[in-house]
Amino acid sequence: MMNDVIEFLKNYIWKNGFDKLSENPFDIYRAMVRSKKGKEGISSKTARLVLITLMSKTHEKAKKGCSVDELTDFIQMEHCVNKKTARDLASMYLELFSDENKQSWEDAKEAGFEEFCKEDWTVEWDGRCDWHTKHHRSYPCSAEASLTFSVRDKKQLHSHLSPELKANPFLSADEIYRILARQIEDDLDSDMMRYCDADDYYEPYLEEFVGEGTYESEAKWKSWGLDIIEFTGSGDVDFGP
Repeated sequence: MMNDVIEFLKNYIWKNGFDKLSENPFDIYRAMVRSKKGKEGISSKTARLVLITLMSKTHEKAKKGCSVDELTDFIQMEHCVNKKTARDLASMYLELFSDENKQSWEDAKEAGFEEFCKEDWTVEWDGRCDWHTKHHRSYPCSAEASLTFSVRDKKQLHSHLSPELKANPFLSADEIYRILARQIEDDLDSDMMRYCDADDYYEPYLEEFVGEGTYESEAKWKSWGLDIIEFTGSGDVDFGP
């Protein structure tokens, strides 16, 4: 039974990082219960024991290093469970944070970031908003853009991504791409709204949106350590029939 818990928590750490064990113990409990789905696996009782020991930060004591007797005493003192149950839980946490597992995590730390920095990446974006005229009319606007970039300065990009990498140092290259793509797309959405509503008399010339309307965002992306290889786009205003 505890082997299933160890495998579950190992996979959880790979996907989410160590911090989430302390931040979201109830989410982990629910995921453990859902993982059973009527099959042999982690029982609800065991999942509850894992929940309360995560809440008391038992895993942090195991990660820092202690004996099985010390951890058993801590669990008994915190949760008033019998000694066998406490020892089973203590052994589980100490096996989870064994020297072998900790070395594997250390070896894999930020490997996804290093891989990301070696490649070129492309973000394809489609935007929609309305141009509001002085005559209280609104016209739909659409635009599209393709941005290809590489990493020029790893240190700058690492600084930009420090909250995400601190929370989960095991992010894959694809996960890092999705984070940056979402940020870039949000910037383009905001840029387009400002560009289209910059003048309520003259219609926005969306053929010039990329460059003219994205100047500040491009400067910001460069400050993240990105090198813009190619950035093209087009757009239109729909005046209807």
